[in-house]
Amino acid sequence: MPWCPICKNEYVEGRTHCPDCDADLVDLLPEETIEQSVPLPDEEELADIAARTVAASQMNTHIPAKDRHADLRSSALTFLFVGGIGFLVITLALIGVITLPLTLFSLAIMEVVFVIFIIIAVTSFKKAMSILDDISKESDLEARIQEWAKTNLSAAELSALPEEDTPEEMRYFIITEAIRKKLMLDFPELDDAYAESLTESLYNELY
Repeated sequence: MPWCPICKNEYVEGRTHCPDCDADLVDLLPEETIEQSVPLPDEEELADIAARTVAASQMNTHIPAKDRHADLRSSALTFLFVGGIGFLVITLALIGVITLPLTLFSLAIMEVVFVIFIIIAVTSFKKAMSILDDISKESDLEARIQEWAKTNLSAAELSALPEEDTPEEMRYFIITEAIRKKLMLDFPELDDAYAESLTESLYNELY
């Protein structure tokens, strides 16, 4: 397995660069330098961690697949309901069954608009169905991460990482950064936004 010569983190086969230290990975480290624990960040790293955490909280880019599915399904139902009712009413007006205070041209335009609503509804339903597989994959991944957390994350060990006189807000950043690094090391398929979201969730479960 390749190792980072600076932070001493171990990476999966195929990785050649450490994104945290911006350093090329090496195949071996002296035996005494290999550590399982996550090294404590210095002041500059803490500032970077704090900035990234604040930015992530202000711009939550990861939306769970089940939420995306629910949003698309809700939008589809809304467009289908409005489009269907509107199309029916305008069609009845066009064939003379009911009378509306609109010109023929206006009725025709509205008919087109409601047809577009129905098309949007159908498209949204298709997109929602395509996300069902993502929901299953996400659920399986999160179940594996929950099992991993039971054996790899300990509130007592994480709480011991910051020094005793570390301010409370800095303790949070140090602990969440340790969780994130462990998570990314064992689950390299996670993107940054998803990792940040899972890190926050795991921290809340531990504390």
